[in-house]
Amino acid sequence: MLTDENINNIKFRVEGAFKPLRCVAEIWDYKQKLRFKVFDNDNHGIIEIPSIVLRDLTDESRLQDVIEQTREQVKSKGFVLIGS
Repeated sequence: MLTDENINNIKFRVEGAFKPLRCVAEIWDYKQKLRFKVFDNDNHGIIEIPSIVLRDLTDESRLQDVIEQTREQVKSKGFVLIGS
């Protein structure tokens, strides 16, 4: 069972993973799914992940995989991100 603390931690991690760009994550479908979008400095959407089952992201390696795969897609569009 996902607690609100687990859900907020996942949301916080995803939103902070694309600095200096802005990322907005939304919990939906009765706290069962997460979607997020990364924006450039002009507030245009760069990439959108429309639906991930939150339960899948409680596994640390799965969460890291989703973040890293999305970071690579953002970088492939020519954006520079902070951190590894």
